[in-house]
Amino acid sequence: MSNIVKSFVFILRATVLLILTACAPQTVRQTVDVQVLIVTPTPEPVTPTPIPSPTPKFHKWTTKQVVEAFKSAGLEVENPRPMTKDDYGFVPMRAIEATRFIIPSLCPDCGGRIFSFATQEDLEITKMYYEELGKASALFFSWLFVKDNILVQINGDLPEEQARKYENALNTLK
Repeated sequence: MSNIVKSFVFILRATVLLILTACAPQTVRQTVDVQVLIVTPTPEPVTPTPIPSPTPKFHKWTTKQVVEAFKSAGLEVENPRPMTKDDYGFVPMRAIEATRFIIPSLCPDCGGRIFSFATQEDLEITKMYYEELGKASALFFSWLFVKDNILVQINGDLPEEQARKYENALNTLK
């Protein structure tokens, strides 16, 4: 019996060895042709940047156009001239142009100023200066009229009826 057992063990070992050999990893050397496909992402379609519509310029009128409107309305606009720093005094110098004019029927040196601004903010700062001055004392009251980028300041001693004629003439600008 021992021979049968020995034979069985031998066969068993051979079978296990055969099975293990068949299952064991083997080094295989083989040349393989490989094709590499490089994929680049397709760029998203370029959407043209919309051209912004031009922002309307705030600066619309010149002081010369206002002077002409006053003259066309038959109003006193004597000796119009560009304002100097002395004409500004304490007024903020925010205008891109400013014109001083005289109303002789009021007094030899009385009149007004026409300011043209590049921005709404600059106009508001100057207008607020005159408004606050008038609130501080009736002696400093001025007539103030606004049309787009223009601020007209006229001596407060001018009667309201006459001052409103300047306002009406300013509003004829088209």
